[in-house]
Amino acid sequence: MTIEELTSTVQTKACSYLNETGDTVDTFPSSIADFVIEYAINESHFPADYRDDQIAKRLQRCSNALAMACVEVYSKIAAEGEKQHNENGVNRVYDGAWISTRLHDVLPNYVGVL
Repeated sequence: MTIEELTSTVQTKACSYLNETGDTVDTFPSSIADFVIEYAINESHFPADYRDDQIAKRLQRCSNALAMACVEVYSKIAAEGEKQHNENGVNRVYDGAWISTRLHDVLPNYVGVL
């Protein structure tokens, strides 16, 4: 699997999740999927000698969580960078300003203590 294939898989899943909730989306924004996958790669701290196909294979295991992180970012449109948002009497509080810290629980982590 390549990073591009992983991105496509995550986009498709995110689009399906949104459509299930009644938010009709024909194509999920690639910029959000790219952002989430780049974030996941950076937060996983893969060894420097890992190739892109190895990274994609490891991240494929958490593609559902990546898709849900994409939906989370998508739902924060117009509230970017905020931990809470009030609009028209609706108050929303988010776990994080961009991506929920819960994503860290499912990402592979290659940092160890010496």
